[in-house]
Amino acid sequence: MIHLEFQNIKTLRQMHYGAVLDYVTQRMKANDVAQIYDNIRKLPLPTACPKTRNKSDFTWLKEFILADTHSLKNFVTNYSNFLKFDQFRRLYNNRFSKSPSVFVDRAETFNSYTLFNSMGIKVCPYCEHEYIEVLNRGESKSRSMEFDHFYPKGDEHYPGLAMCFYNLIPSCRNCNHTKMEQPLTANPYDPAIESLTSVYPDIMDKKGIIYSTVSDDDCAISFHAKGGMVTNESTLCLEQRYQTLRPEVHRLLMARQQWPHERLDELKRMGFVIQPIIKSLFGNPSNVSKGKELHTKMKKDTIGY
Repeated sequence: MIHLEFQNIKTLRQMHYGAVLDYVTQRMKANDVAQIYDNIRKLPLPTACPKTRNKSDFTWLKEFILADTHSLKNFVTNYSNFLKFDQFRRLYNNRFSKSPSVFVDRAETFNSYTLFNSMGIKVCPYCEHEYIEVLNRGESKSRSMEFDHFYPKGDEHYPGLAMCFYNLIPSCRNCNHTKMEQPLTANPYDPAIESLTSVYPDIMDKKGIIYSTVSDDDCAISFHAKGGMVTNESTLCLEQRYQTLRPEVHRLLMARQQWPHERLDELKRMGFVIQPIIKSLFGNPSNVSKGKELHTKMKKDTIGY
């Protein structure tokens, strides 16, 4: 529902690929590497792969592990037979996501916990309805975050994509467990995802409404989805989950109606400092709070803030 964008995306990509490369070159059995290559070389990568692998060249691995969302969709749609190998799924289960003390690389610096912490995101991008975090409990850790596989890694799906960077979506447990092996069609790494949904109560489509005279129940939230977000909304039950926000949406609508831009601008011209007023009414703007606070998409679509 919100676009996953990180200022340190180049660092994140290099961390991820570097750890996978280290594992493949230093720990993986030669016959496993050969099997992976025999499948990946048949995919439409930017650099064509020869039938016989150059054992010192891992361009094919980098282009596969860091394949963008459009490439992943092409792989799944047209080349799914070459995504059945399970070496990367085993790497995901046995090292990447197994525990905070098990690592992908020999230097023991990289796993799902370190990747998530390096991302700096605090909210599930699928729903923006729940916080995601890793908690330190003395020498142990627990988490409310899970990495969802946008394209499922099960036997009947695409186990070969289990370690592809743009197939790993930091998500809340509710979204991950609701989705399970069901397909989604809007990837949070796609920059267009936020344009595929408008989240606001239908009462806003009526003219002349005085929001102080309506009830919380009149402010039921609707997901006006199109394209890939139609499937995401249905699969993740987003509209149902957002109905608990009716009182907050009602409050925001009343506040915006009582404090329109014109009134705030007038106060500013009179010399008042209006930022504390705006923050007390509406919280932080979406360009500041996205990825860190809940429901920024809903707030922006509802009151334009």
